[in-house]
Amino acid sequence: QQEIAERRRREHELRIAGAVFESAAEAIIVTDAENKIVRVNPAFTAITGYTPQEVMGRDPSLLKSGRHNAAFYTELWGTLNERGHWEGEIWNRHKNGDIHVEWLSIAKLDDGDGVGQHVGVLHDITRRKEAEELLRYKANHDVLTDLPNRHLFNDRLQAAFNQARRHHRIFALLVVDLDRFKEVNDTLGHPAGDQLLVEAARRMSSCVRESDTVARLGGDEFAIILTEMTADNEAEVIAQRAVRLLGEPYHLDAGTANISGCIGIALYPQHGMDSEQLQRNADMAMYGAKSGGRNAYRIYSPLQRGDKLQGDLL
Repeated sequence: QQEIAERRRREHELRIAGAVFESAAEAIIVTDAENKIVRVNPAFTAITGYTPQEVMGRDPSLLKSGRHNAAFYTELWGTLNERGHWEGEIWNRHKNGDIHVEWLSIAKLDDGDGVGQHVGVLHDITRRKEAEELLRYKANHDVLTDLPNRHLFNDRLQAAFNQARRHHRIFALLVVDLDRFKEVNDTLGHPAGDQLLVEAARRMSSCVRESDTVARLGGDEFAIILTEMTADNEAEVIAQRAVRLLGEPYHLDAGTANISGCIGIALYPQHGMDSEQLQRNADMAMYGAKSGGRNAYRIYSPLQRGDKLQGDLL
């Protein structure tokens, strides 16, 4: 009677395990001692596109996306053999060629001789990752112009400092302020002002390389970080081009607007050894351009005294 009861208990557990295997939302892969697939569940087909007949007897490497190097798989198998378990994010390729990011959990099932099967559980987290990336992007970019916002600008400016110090390079910070922008809002309306800001952002972005950064700090205030510079005059060339483009007419839905821009330039390391100092000096150069008649750029020159604009602005 005890043996019958034990057999019934095991049969019941097997039925439950079978039901879980068949109905699980995660893909389940079972491999033998030679790492050949011996069983998959219906969710495996739904997630990967492969039917059981197409994968039986094959190595799970058929799912590889090519995004991971050999070191990644060496670490995976090393951890699995040492601890008997591994889990983490992995990029796999769907049968149709699409690449998905998945959370993979692998467990080693020894048969007593140190060699046995492996059970892998795959959960497609592509949509979750896309949602996370979108939230991260929105948190770091200006909603109107799609440029990096002040938060991302600060991060990139610090990165520029770190890179310049490490490799003994120079870089430039350009602070940009639009002239008479308020008049556009007052005469043509705020939608026209928004449209102008988008166009101004596009014009400034067209002046720089992909490695550079154009950011909107707020209102009509922008900043440009020029990295990988080889000569001081590169910043001046970019500023000349940006001033010229910003001064061209803006053909908006509500009418044509004519504004200009002022740019202040500060160079590392000549004009600042830290972020605060470099920004302050670039601001002072920009205000010097405004006081000199607008529609211009200025390169910072050391101050004679105090915080007032006393130095020559070239």
